[in-house]
Amino acid sequence: MRRLIPVVSIALAVLVAGCGTNSDSPTAGSSASSAADPVTAIKEGMGRSLAGTVIMDASVKAGPATMELTGKMDPAAKVLTVTTTAPEEMEARLIGDAAYIKMEASGSGKPWMKIDLTKLRPESSLRQSFDLESQTGLVGGIVTAEKVGEGSYKGTADLEKAVQAAPADGGMRDGLESTAKLAKDPKAIPFEATVDAEGRVTSLSYTIATKSLGDLVTEMKMHGFGEPVKVEAPPAGETEDAAAEMYTFL
Repeated sequence: MRRLIPVVSIALAVLVAGCGTNSDSPTAGSSASSAADPVTAIKEGMGRSLAGTVIMDASVKAGPATMELTGKMDPAAKVLTVTTTAPEEMEARLIGDAAYIKMEASGSGKPWMKIDLTKLRPESSLRQSFDLESQTGLVGGIVTAEKVGEGSYKGTADLEKAVQAAPADGGMRDGLESTAKLAKDPKAIPFEATVDAEGRVTSLSYTIATKSLGDLVTEMKMHGFGEPVKVEAPPAGETEDAAAEMYTFL
């Protein structure tokens, strides 16, 4: 199971890192400025998208490899479920500070591993991936945007500004810094986004040209706003607690 932990971390990070924002929730009084300013429209639109429950479908392509995943989340209730179909099937659930990961069965024959997030190291990328409220990601670094159609935008993001906007604690800032070092031009990451009639971002895609890994292409679609998200813990008989030594790898 240890070899698949990075898959879990990446999958969860994709769901929240690319679309987070530390902006205050938009208010009715900000609608006029959003209409006139595409950058604000996208940042506030992402805030609206994540203000309640949401379903996200995402894919990440790095060279010939592709990861596809679907996630349902309720940030306020701090619950999340995510499944991946490629490169390997995986399912993860978050309920409060308890994370459950289902991959290949361990020696005990139990397919689910329970991880206590409070026991993870502060800099743990897995812990940060589950921290729904502290994600900033690419949206926090958007510097230019233009409206190219009804509800359609394109522009550029600065990974270095995204780093500055990220929380100082946890691993997200470190992750963004690592990505910025890999990028050929971290100050000009092209993106495209769509915003619906309610002012919510419904899709976001961006491409990071790296120095050695080729293009890293991320595409996300958001829908199911406001739909109930119910996440239950796996059966106790199918779950084992992560061993103490496992936390050194997480």
